[in-house]
Parts: sequence; C-alpha cells; structure tokens
Amino acid sequence: MIDLNFERYSETNLTNFKLVHSYQEQEWTHCIVTFSADNMPSDIVDPEALVILNKNQEVLQVVLYEEGCDSPNYQFTENEKQQIINWIYSQKIS
Repeated sequence: MIDLNFERYSETNLTNFKLVHSYQEQEWTHCIVTFSADNMPSDIVDPEALVILNKNQEVLQVVLYEEGCDSPNYQFTENEKQQIINWIYSQKIS
C-alpha cells in the first residue's frame, strides 16, 4: 500500500478474492472485489477494490476503496494492482 502522505510504503500479498458486486456504468463494467491481505495497514477500514473494465473486458483502472468509496489515505502499489488484475482475468466477468 502507498500512503498518500508519503509516510509509509509496503507491498501486500492479496488473497481470498471475491467478486461481491458488478454493475454497468455506460460502456464500462464496475466490479467490487473483496480480499484478504497479509500486512494491511491497521487504519484501513473495510478495504475493497473497484475494478473498471471496458466493453472488451480489459481492466482500465483499479482503485482502493474503504467503506464503499475511494480511500482517502492509501492507494494500491503496481504489484498489488497486478494481483487483482490477474485474478479478474481468471474469472468470467459479465
């Protein structure tokens, strides 16, 4: 996780992915994914990932959510995003 205040940085191993909700927003598919993590910062509350796919089911964006909206203090590292992207591509998202 990347602390947006530049005080902390850590690589987190994400596991136990689960698609909890997906919905269409114009031509994009929005997916809400829950996960477990080995060293999640203790001040992150109810973390989820918002994954946005285009009409070809290609990932356009991965955003860290806390309590149902964009995290105000953290974002995923590129490695963490890639873990989520790899999992999304292994699923049949429609």
